[in-house]
This record gives sequence, structure tokens and C-alpha cells, in this order.
Amino acid sequence: MARITVLMPAYNAMPYLPEAVDSILSQTFRDFTFLIINDGSTDETRAYLDSVKDPRIKAIHQHNRGAGSAKNYGLSICDTEYVAIMDADDVSLPTRLEAQIRFLQNHSDIGLVGTQVTYLGVGGRTGISPSLPYDHETIYNGLIDNRAAVFPATIMCRTSMLKRTGGYKVEQAMDDMDMLLRMGEITKLANLKERLYLLRIHSSSIMATRLAEAWTQYAHARDSAIRRAEGRPEITFDEFVIEQRKRPFVQKTLDAMELYAFGQYRLAVAEILSPRRIVGYPRLAWAALCSPQRAIQRINRTIQNRKKS
Repeated sequence: MARITVLMPAYNAMPYLPEAVDSILSQTFRDFTFLIINDGSTDETRAYLDSVKDPRIKAIHQHNRGAGSAKNYGLSICDTEYVAIMDADDVSLPTRLEAQIRFLQNHSDIGLVGTQVTYLGVGGRTGISPSLPYDHETIYNGLIDNRAAVFPATIMCRTSMLKRTGGYKVEQAMDDMDMLLRMGEITKLANLKERLYLLRIHSSSIMATRLAEAWTQYAHARDSAIRRAEGRPEITFDEFVIEQRKRPFVQKTLDAMELYAFGQYRLAVAEILSPRRIVGYPRLAWAALCSPQRAIQRINRTIQNRKKS
């Protein structure tokens, strides 16, 4: 039996899907099942998946239900000790699975491990590598404080623990961040020091097209985690939105500026990794000016992680 299931939802994933699939099939660790859930794609995704002849691939075609639902279905039929997540427009570097399974086997107290990432532009240009923390406490506190801590698409975890959390909340765009917080409540989280994942940045990503909605949903996930830790009942997303509207004007303005700065940062990264990179660098500086605290945090994380390396 394969020791790992690589779980990848795919929705209208062309033209990036072949590169994503090839990056998994080319892994140095080869004992895995590659479970791909085609979530009702209307492009050439189905035709491509049906054309790939590799016994490790199991492609399932379903009606469109969303990425969270697709991952939950894949998780429900996963019978391996470990499960790794993969996004259909990204690239896993060749030693990713080998490094992650070795880490989990050597650290029985850790239930989930991600990797460092490098951003990948639509034309194949790479650059700008955010620095993520390595230890559980810093990662979990980073998730609570809305700082870069772990990228959900890079994770490998113990299947039994992911199932204990209930999987993904399918009604939310930020279901993966809610899952990470719940995982952090029952096990330790970690990141490898190696950059083993290329995270594609493009305009059709959810963080670009639905940033405000996703930002609010992540805030709700963090609020729910804090309430669970304090023994208070969670509130629904609609109730949370109503509470947010009651905040002081100054706080709402500061939050709006932070959201704007984050959107500018994402756009700047996409531009820097495209032929428009000359426009991206000024925008990156503008994003730092709009949210100097977040920019300082990024610099401090990079310095601290380099000291630990």
C-alpha cells in the first residue's frame, strides 16, 4: 500500500495543471497515490487527466462543489498514514515529499509540516521568497496574529489528525486557514527550512479576486480559534460580520489600510514576476509605506530565521 496520498483539487486548472502533475510524478519519493479531484471543470482539465497514464494517479470527476468539498471527499477515501496537499497551478520541487515524510517520521510530536516557498509568476519567472517560521508556537501565534506562518498548499500531515479536525469548512473561501488553526489545537505544526514549493501568483487567484471576502473569513476563523481557546462559544460568520461593523471608525480604517496594503503587495509580487516587473518594485515600496508594521515584521522574520539556520 502507498504510504502517502497526494490530494489535489482541480477546477479549470489549465494551462498550469500539466506542470503541477509532472512535479508530483517526478518526486524522488515514489510510494504514493496521487488523488486528483476534478471539481466540475469546464476547460480541458478532464481531457488532460484522462490522458495521463500513470498507475499512481486516481482521477475522480465530480460536479462543482468547491475546493473545500473536493478536499473533504478526497480525505474521506484516503487510507494512507500521511496526506499531502497540492494545488493544481503550483509546482512541488523533486525532494518535497521525501523531505516531509522523513521529518514526520523523525518527529512523532508533530502532526503537520509545510515547506518554505518561492513565488512563481505566470510566465515561469521565480523570485521573492517569504520567510516562514519553523516552530509550532511561532507558527500558531502567526496564524492568530494574521502573519505569514504556513502555506496550506505545502502541507503534509498525519491523515488521522486531519480527519479529527473535521477537515475543511466548505462554506468559507478560507477553509484551509480554519483547518490549520484547528490542527494547531490538537498537534504541533512545523515548517521545513528548505524551499520545496513554487507558489504561483496570478490575477485569477482567490486572494486577488476576492481579497476582502477572504480577509474577513480568515478574521472569523481566528476569532473562532480564540473563542475555543478561552472556552467561549463560537459565533457564525454572519454574526461576526455584524460585530465587525460595530467597531470604532479608527479601527475599521486601520484594518482597511492593512487590507489595501496586502492587496498591493500581492499585485506587486505578480508584476515583479511578469514582464511588468519595472512597475512592481515601486508598488512593493508603496505597499510597505501603507503598512510599515507588516513590512518590518517580514524583515524581522527573515533575519530571525537566518540566524536559526
